[in-house]
Amino acid sequence: MSRIQSPMIESLRQNRTLRSRALMGLLAVFIASVLLNRTVDLDHQVEEPPALLNEPDLFMTHASISQINEEGNLTSKISADRFTHYPLTDVTTLELPRVALYTPNLTGPWTISSTKGRLLGVSVYRKQSVELWSAVRAEKSNPDGSKTTFITDALNVYPSENLAESDTPVTIFTGNTQTKAAKLRANLDQDTFLFNSNATQRVVTTIQFQP
Repeated sequence: MSRIQSPMIESLRQNRTLRSRALMGLLAVFIASVLLNRTVDLDHQVEEPPALLNEPDLFMTHASISQINEEGNLTSKISADRFTHYPLTDVTTLELPRVALYTPNLTGPWTISSTKGRLLGVSVYRKQSVELWSAVRAEKSNPDGSKTTFITDALNVYPSENLAESDTPVTIFTGNTQTKAAKLRANLDQDTFLFNSNATQRVVTTIQFQP
């Protein structure tokens, strides 16, 4: 009797071992699939949200922003057909922007316009500025009735300093004088201009004499 039962007991033991190994294998596959699925979900979460982080939180149409000094005098006015603010970078894009800079010593304000632009908010890394590009034009009326005008492709304006800078070729017209330069730094509250040249564009002034 014992001889007959011994092979049966041994077979049962082997079957239990095989079932245990099969269960362990299935458990390992299940755990791996859970971990893989979790990893895929985490990757999916990391990839998608950044596109939504810097979504605009404010926009205005046909609006303007004015700055007044301590004496209550208007110093600058920034207007545009559309303002769109992005909170993550604190940048406001501008459609058809126009900047007017006022100083008590001048007969009229400097008016600067372009097709595109953006307003950069002040921070520890930068000062407030308006970046303008595409068909930039600045103009001011003079006491004698003439106008001072300059055109360029891009211009950085610092309203609180009445300062404008351009690293792109610029042409300025004053009365019967035309000046071309590679770069420009303009103190607009004093009507002073610093022109710079480079390897391809020298500072060239042309005077047109009236007959």
